[in-house]
Amino acid sequence: MRKIIELTFAIIMLAVLFFSVGLYKKPIPVVYALDDGYFSIENPLPPYAYLSDGFLKVEISNQSPFYPGYGEGLSPDSIYVFESVFEIENNETETGFGEICVKISSASSNIAFFEGGYTGFWAQSIEFTVLANQSVRVGMRFDTHGMALGDYTQEITIQAFGGSCE
Repeated sequence: MRKIIELTFAIIMLAVLFFSVGLYKKPIPVVYALDDGYFSIENPLPPYAYLSDGFLKVEISNQSPFYPGYGEGLSPDSIYVFESVFEIENNETETGFGEICVKISSASSNIAFFEGGYTGFWAQSIEFTVLANQSVRVGMRFDTHGMALGDYTQEITIQAFGGSCE
């Protein structure tokens, strides 16, 4: 009986330690709904990104509402790099945090991300800290090698947590 009590106490202490030391980060909503529409921590930067029904949409085609007037999309067997596709902002009055940790990922190996201007580094998943009332621009890299011509829809995941990523 004593071993069960000690083991239970150890598990409870680990749980208390986990939450009190800050090892657990409670996620904050990325999209907030309001009566008159949506606002969010991500801001699309035309011509390739826009908000559609409260969701960030990246569309590189002549069907985009911000179509720049040239090209019809991505060519096969190519690599494209677009700087400043969207921006992540930490409006402290909306998020309630002096800094947030943002994680952006794609399940597709054809889509990668980078922070700020393109320096040759990209990853299928990135994370960075955004301080209060600051913003970070995110670029995207598309690799169409091995893909046939056609329309493709992929999802990206944007998560935000209160506190630093470190």
